[in-house]
Amino acid sequence: MEMTLRRLLLITSEWPQRGSRITQPPRAPSPVKRQAEALKAAGVAVEIFAFRGSSLFNYLGAWTRLRPRLHPDRYDLVHAQETVDVLLALPKRVPLVVTVRTRHSRWLVHQMLALFLARRADAVIVPSAEVGRQLRTRKPIFIIAPEIDEQTLTARLLDVYRSVLPSLS
Repeated sequence: MEMTLRRLLLITSEWPQRGSRITQPPRAPSPVKRQAEALKAAGVAVEIFAFRGSSLFNYLGAWTRLRPRLHPDRYDLVHAQETVDVLLALPKRVPLVVTVRTRHSRWLVHQMLALFLARRADAVIVPSAEVGRQLRTRKPIFIIAPEIDEQTLTARLLDVYRSVLPSLS
């Protein structure tokens, strides 16, 4: 592999939870887990910061735990897996990529927050051109469809990371 990341940090509030006492039907693998496994298989050093993002209190606690660790000497790049997960990387100390998976929200506050946070990233990944158009940002937008195979997923993610960190090409 031509690009070597010392450390890539994936921030996610959607990591599969273990130890649930409630039996749930089997689900498809999480997109975040799929990305992490594909990148690790390609030789990228991946660290995952997973937290429950269901409340403001959880975000504040996660931000407090992550801040001391979030600096350029430790990570080359941060990839927030949901738009609101960008909050944990602000103020930005390390180059930042965000994946916007949210389609349409009926709540104006959610739409405005997504626009604001996506503009804080150095690059944005979206599942479709339609979602990309809704963001109205000047930041580079990359379309990565959720149903692509692992090899294509890895290649596309590495292209995104190269666009943010051209010195790694």
